[in-house]
Parts: sequence; structure tokens; C-alpha cells
Amino acid sequence: GPMATSAATSSFPSYLFPPPASRRSGARPARAAAEGVMDVVSEAELREKGFMGMRKTKLVCTVGPACMDALPALARGGMGVARVNLCHGGRDWHRAAMREVRRLNDEEGFCVSLMVDTEGSQLLVADHGGAASVKAEDCSEWLFTSKKTDKAHPITMHVNFDKFSEGILVGDELVIDGGMATFQVTEKIGSDLRCKCTDPGLLLPRAKLSFWRDGKLVERNFGLPTLSTKDWADIEFGITEGVDCIALSFVKDANDIKSLKTYLSRRSLE
Repeated sequence: GPMATSAATSSFPSYLFPPPASRRSGARPARAAAEGVMDVVSEAELREKGFMGMRKTKLVCTVGPACMDALPALARGGMGVARVNLCHGGRDWHRAAMREVRRLNDEEGFCVSLMVDTEGSQLLVADHGGAASVKAEDCSEWLFTSKKTDKAHPITMHVNFDKFSEGILVGDELVIDGGMATFQVTEKIGSDLRCKCTDPGLLLPRAKLSFWRDGKLVERNFGLPTLSTKDWADIEFGITEGVDCIALSFVKDANDIKSLKTYLSRRSLE
């Protein structure tokens, strides 16, 4: 109640709390944050719970088109990092999402960091041929094929690599987008795979595939770099938009990280 809140904050020095909005003389919250004043979420937690009760863990939220209108509510709820997945959506939408997060920080006093996640040189990408997501139902049977087609076919995923099934065995697990849906390989038909859905979920356009055997990833080296030409273009786009973090997909070794850090160091001097 009010008494508990007052008791929790009465012993803290006043400089930890920004003045009320009516007394901030028009200064933007972003500038106040730069001078050491807390963002509105941390301030509310401190007033309510004191130092020991403040949340220490940052929440990373992947934002998509469906949650654009919900970004203010997500920020108020404690979103610490807004992750924009560059695998999905177009550049215009990515830019709009980033700028909306920046607007919330500048105009409403939040402190949400921006992260972009690169697509990476993931060779195995499958597409159901539709514009929206498709639900894979439990126990439904699907065909994963590399055969080219100009139109969508029911319960069929088209993989962008002819040799995607090499080394894959009946009984292996096929995982979509890191766990959005899971299938078990029931039959190999030439280079195609017939699979049974064991964990239902949504199949997005351009979904990533991975294969698992006995609980371990089936690793295959296709000789591709971690960062593709598209990834470098996406990183440059993120720098232009002022992102705070860059997440790399399918990192192979420490040199991948060092290469990007060297590039970012050079760019910071320009």
C-alpha cells in the first residue's frame, strides 16, 4: 500500500528520482537518462520495492508486426531489449519497429535497447509457398523436398538446397526455427524426406531447418561463411539505425566474433 511504498523509498537520496513531469522544464527523458536519472520502469520498481526488490534480469523480446501496437505496453511491462529478427520481414518494417522503440525512449522515458539478429549463412531454409504462417498439426505427415515449384502444395515444404537430406537417417528429428515445430523423419524418398509432426506449431515462410539425432545437432559443414553478403548489408543497416546490439546466427568459432568486432571498431572511427 502507500505506507509501504513510502517507507521503502524514504531512505533513498532524492537525486535517484527524476522530478515530476510538470517540473522537468521541457527536457527530454532521454537526456535525463544520460545524466544518470533512471528510466520510468526502474524508477517505478525502486519506489515500490526498494533496491533489493528491483529486477536484475533484462527481458529480451522479439518484436514482429503483430506487436507493433503493443510496444508501449511491452516497455511498461519491463522489456529491456527489443530484438528485431532480420530473417523475417522487410527493411521498411524493420526500420519502423526500431524507430518506434527510439521514440518510446525519447518521448516517454523508457530505456529499451535495440538488438538486430542476423540471418546467417544457414543453408537449409524451407518454404511452404504461402504468404502467411501455416499450422502443422500433431501427427500430420509432411513432405520436405528440394524440387522446384511455382505454387504452394498442401503439407509440403520446399527446401532451398538439393542435398539437404544427405546423411539424414529415418528416425532423426527435423526442427523448424529452433523449436516452432518438430517432425520425425519416417521415410527417405530419393533426396526427399517424409516426416511426421511430433510437436505441432506454426511454419513461417522461409523457415530454418535443423536435424537432431539422439538429442544432438547433426552438424554438416557446407563451407559457407558465418556472415553472408546479406548479413553485412543488414549490419550496415543496423549501424545506420543506431542499434545497441548485434546478434550473430550460426557462429562457427571465435574468429567470427573477432571479425565483426574489428569491423565495428573501424566504423566507430568514421
